[in-house]
Parts: sequence; structure tokens; C-alpha cells
Amino acid sequence: MAMDVNDRLAWLERQIAGGWWLEAPVLERPAYHGTMGRTSAFEFILRHDGGCQVIAVPDCPELRSFLRERDIDVVIV
Repeated sequence: MAMDVNDRLAWLERQIAGGWWLEAPVLERPAYHGTMGRTSAFEFILRHDGGCQVIAVPDCPELRSFLRERDIDVVIV
């Protein structure tokens, strides 16, 4: 089942609250180009003693706030 942007961001926040940590940097990639311009997705790598997870979250104002509030480094690729 596909997750919407808010579900993905909430899941990311739950993982961090649960002890997973972000591996820097977060990667910003073009997701697609449409009539309204370019849209990005951000790829987060999460680490824990038990392994690694990756999640892509589409660009949105809430995600930009999340990145700013936590002073997370982003690399555009």
C-alpha cells in the first residue's frame, strides 16, 4: 500500500523517536518534471543496531520545516 507524504514523514519521525538515527547527508533527487515544474524527493538513511532502512519522502512544506528545525544537511544529486 502506498503511503502519502504525511504518512511517510510521520513514519520517519516515529523511527527517529524509536531510536533510529539519520545518516547524513539526506539526498534530494528530482522525482519528476511536470507542467508545474520540478518535484523533488528526499532519501533518508536510518541506522539502528539492528540494521538500516531507507525511505523517500516527497517534497512538501512540512518536510522542509522538519529539515530546517533539525538542521539536517541535504545534498542535491
